[in-house]
Amino acid sequence: SWLVKLATGSIDALPTGQIAEAESPATLACVPEFVMENLCEHLLLVKRFNPGHFEQSGPKLGSILMMILCYMDQPFLLKNPHLRARLAESLECLLPSHEVQGQPNNLGSYQRQALFQEHKHSLRIAEAILHVFVSIEETGQAVEFEQKFSYRRPMYDVIKYIWELDVFKTKLNELAQQAEREIESEQPPLFLRFLNLLINDSIFLLDEGLNYMKQIQEKEGEREGWISLPPTERAEAERGFQHMGQLARYHNLMGGETIGVMEMLTSSITAVVTHPTLADRLAAMLNYFLKTLTGPERKSFKVSNLEKYSFKPGEIVAQITQIYLHLEGSETFIKSISSDGRSYSPSLFSMTENVLIKVGRADLASALGNIASKVKVANTALVEEEELLADCPDEFLCPIMSIIMLDPVLLPSSKQIVDRSTIARHLLSDQSDPFNRAPLTMDMVEQDVQLKEKVKQWVEGKKNSK
Repeated sequence: SWLVKLATGSIDALPTGQIAEAESPATLACVPEFVMENLCEHLLLVKRFNPGHFEQSGPKLGSILMMILCYMDQPFLLKNPHLRARLAESLECLLPSHEVQGQPNNLGSYQRQALFQEHKHSLRIAEAILHVFVSIEETGQAVEFEQKFSYRRPMYDVIKYIWELDVFKTKLNELAQQAEREIESEQPPLFLRFLNLLINDSIFLLDEGLNYMKQIQEKEGEREGWISLPPTERAEAERGFQHMGQLARYHNLMGGETIGVMEMLTSSITAVVTHPTLADRLAAMLNYFLKTLTGPERKSFKVSNLEKYSFKPGEIVAQITQIYLHLEGSETFIKSISSDGRSYSPSLFSMTENVLIKVGRADLASALGNIASKVKVANTALVEEEELLADCPDEFLCPIMSIIMLDPVLLPSSKQIVDRSTIARHLLSDQSDPFNRAPLTMDMVEQDVQLKEKVKQWVEGKKNSK
């Protein structure tokens, strides 16, 4: 309560919106970071060894939640991103599901459930957890790149828990709708940045996990020959093998968590996910992993003990299939699947159906047939269009992606003309002009009306002369 009062002037108030640096109370600079760190560590120890104590604390849990919500999504109140991530971990400690194995839970979880469902500020959790998820992307040069994934794991647990509560699901849907409305605002909307990072994380974690599984298969083949090595070399080879196994397990676990959250969110949120800004990248990612896990390459990941490395390829294929099914109503998404020249082929879905049947998900296999038909039709139309527009003038092509610019925009600093969807995707990760690194936001780009009309007339002329 004291920390909340320092920041807002009242133990019952939270900051309204993002506090600017100039508005941050000067007294906070006198509070050592270890005060917050010790509070987080205490909550973690209680969760680990005596979660029933949270029930005994009862109404006091409200002041803990207030402290977490006051600082977790406020970079100018708590500048250390690692501590803000620790606050997200502290929030996860308060989830009602925690019990100690082997110890009876006589107190239940009523107080913790009430905290999430009845506290007057509990709905702030939804936006705050997304904010800290996004903000820890910038944790400084001294931090290992992969540390952010460990920070995000407890956040996934919080997101999965609140998703099951109707008021939170409604709130997350509202944030998604707001993101769709403000997709070209000066600052990319919070939910859009969250989805973009979710796709980035899925690509990195799943790909790293598969690479490690491939290496483990190779090392298992060599392992029998290690017996002839000198003891020191053999011990070193074994240590390297064990370390590789740990890395594989970590990336497989985190990759599964990340794609699982994507599957969960797409069950209700579809419009912003299938917006042209995200649709192509999402479809390319799903196609790539589906092809890798169901095509001939899948044999490269067979090892002696899949469970040891938490490698569940059948489960990932089922999750990806479920995402396809959630989004099949979007024409944009169907076109994005079919236009992915890297991984899509007519055999992609038939290979997937075979794997789904093998892992006991015939229900998904039969449902996938409808999507396969839609994508095939879209792909046929796309191939015909590409042949028709093959002689497109260079001035109509986007210099970044070499696609026809149906919505060309001028970048004010470099004076380059690119397609709107291309620059929108770029600015999600890097708010600078890709040609000269000058600061750039979507509200700064200018539509090239004259070029857009020329492209439109050329395309229509080609189609009419067919």
